Amino acid sequence: MNEFSERHDPGGAQAADALQTALERERARTREIDHRAKNSLQLVSSLLLLMSRRSPAAETQQALKAMHQRVTAIAAVHREILDGEDPERFDLTHFVRDHLAALASARGEGAAVRLDLAPVELAAIKACPAALIVNELALNALTHGSPPGREPQANVTLRPCGEGFSLTVADCGPGLPPAAEKAGFGLTIVKLLAQQIAEVVAFEDAGPGLRAVVTAA
Repeated sequence: MNEFSERHDPGGAQAADALQTALERERARTREIDHRAKNSLQLVSSLLLLMSRRSPAAETQQALKAMHQRVTAIAAVHREILDGEDPERFDLTHFVRDHLAALASARGEGAAVRLDLAPVELAAIKACPAALIVNELALNALTHGSPPGREPQANVTLRPCGEGFSLTVADCGPGLPPAAEKAGFGLTIVKLLAQQIAEVVAFEDAGPGLRAVVTAA
């Protein structure tokens, strides 16, 4: 605003200053809420990990560890958005690189994730469903995607596709389950999450292995 305008319309300048102050206050409030949410999710994640270590039943341990990874993925989304320059955007590529490295490390020695990633950003509103889809497909590949006697490996490719992305996660396991068998809990989650953000999910027999292709245009 120029000097002439400020001299002849002081009320307008004051209103603009008040609006800017209110906007900054709202941004600070939003950052504080996101920070608290991130800390709360990290606490829940730690409790789930502790419970899994104390559980005597192997099946319960596996279920709790899987839930721990899901909560960890959501916490990572909050951290990514909170630390980013634009709170309305989510760097999916950065998330995939960091989260899957941590996921492979948590699976133990021998587990490997091979990445072929291009830069992809999403609207922040789509961040959690997309992140959980990545988590579930990679976790499924590292858990079930290896033949007997071989270490698990997930091959992950990420490319931009219009305003969205194309994600491929492949393994070297037994491939598609028989049609009569129900999909596991993780793959069921993937299909439900895909519906939330208008994604298309296809599971293909890679011979050997299973290939999951997620397309969000």
